[in-house]
Amino acid sequence: MGTYKNYNKADFGDERLSKRLSRLLKQLAGDPTASISAACKDPYQAKAAYRFLGNEEVTTEAITQITRDITIKNINASKPPVLLLPQDTSEINYTNLKATNGLGNIGSSKTAMGIHVHSSVAIGESGEIYGLMAQKLWIRPPEEYGKSENRKNVPIEEKESYKWLETLETTGADFPEDMLVVHICDREGDIFEFFCKADEEGSKYLCRRFQNRNTGGENGEKKLDGFIGGLPAAGTITVHVPRDSHTGRTARNAELEIKHGKCTVMRPAKLAAGSGLPESIDVYVVSAVETGPPTGHERISWQLVTNVPTMSFEDSVTRIGWYTQRWKIEIFHRTLKSGCKVEELQSDSADNLMKLIAIYSIIALEIMLLSYIARARPNESCEICLTEYEWKILYRAAKKTKTMPEKPPTIYEAVVMIAKLGGFLGRKSDGFPGVTVMWRGLTSFYTILDVAPFIGW
Repeated sequence: MGTYKNYNKADFGDERLSKRLSRLLKQLAGDPTASISAACKDPYQAKAAYRFLGNEEVTTEAITQITRDITIKNINASKPPVLLLPQDTSEINYTNLKATNGLGNIGSSKTAMGIHVHSSVAIGESGEIYGLMAQKLWIRPPEEYGKSENRKNVPIEEKESYKWLETLETTGADFPEDMLVVHICDREGDIFEFFCKADEEGSKYLCRRFQNRNTGGENGEKKLDGFIGGLPAAGTITVHVPRDSHTGRTARNAELEIKHGKCTVMRPAKLAAGSGLPESIDVYVVSAVETGPPTGHERISWQLVTNVPTMSFEDSVTRIGWYTQRWKIEIFHRTLKSGCKVEELQSDSADNLMKLIAIYSIIALEIMLLSYIARARPNESCEICLTEYEWKILYRAAKKTKTMPEKPPTIYEAVVMIAKLGGFLGRKSDGFPGVTVMWRGLTSFYTILDVAPFIGW
């Protein structure tokens, strides 16, 4: 746990730089909320870390490539029949870093400055986490602010929305032919060029619909809204809606009415016939609408489009299950911000900040993986994640005892012990430990591991 030894194979053209990445990962993971100097705990190590970040051979692309290589290795070792690749964009806000060179505009405010990050996480059908599949970081030039209207008339390759197509391209040829790989997108990914690119390359997608596209139908079915409205109900399912402390949503069970069908969507009028795009494409549509939301709760309403054949109610339920795994990419970005505190990083260079975001992305995935294993395989021995020395130190610190159990704790018990070091109370009403308390617990645990040899543990 926390050794990050696989990252000493990053391709920086210098073996010493690769080893430094592995060491820096371990140092930053030991206290992900601390400054680089504090996390390194040694002025010489801190200087080495800053030299590493300032080295021109150390690029964001090289860091994300080694992350991708390890993810692909994990996937090929597990060989899941279905691999889901949810992707999404987040903005890292550095407006307060007035002296940092190279930052760009974020959001709708001219004064908001920061970095954009678009990521894709590799997930199994049941929520297994294999790693970070792709990541792109970029700066929006300040001179581009306020030009959104003009961007409508430029090719997709010159737009920021091309990130969806780029991610599709970079993850298309890495897996066995019998593995079904599906890109999962939110409404921002509802792009006609994206759908065409997927069909052209033989890739699969599942996207939440945003555009009310023209279907070429007659009367009320000329648009997607009318087509979906005219579909018969195929059945209902009950899904568990988890608690979301960020939106104030309480956990509940929701009954969803399911519809599905196949239709044609036409090329948008703004895309000229000379664009090389087909006049129309065929898509499968799945609609899931909550039949009776409780008072004060927003009705769940999902309309999904996909090029994966969806011919039955059972197929539709499977597609909905796939889409619910999209939350993993949101959890990843939330972990990056609230757990790793990347928006509190400081540097005089936006380029160095992007390198640090790529490094902290590795650490964010590690905590997600640990939490997933604890949920999915709670009764397995914690030795799948912790060495004997580590779990014994953890047990002694959490239980405040020198007496060790006859066998290692389970992975779930170990995660709860780590969380309690971070202030988790472990009451029945508390549920599973959250991201923030896990980071605090891991920080305490790594500190204890560092001092254990000096206090005779």
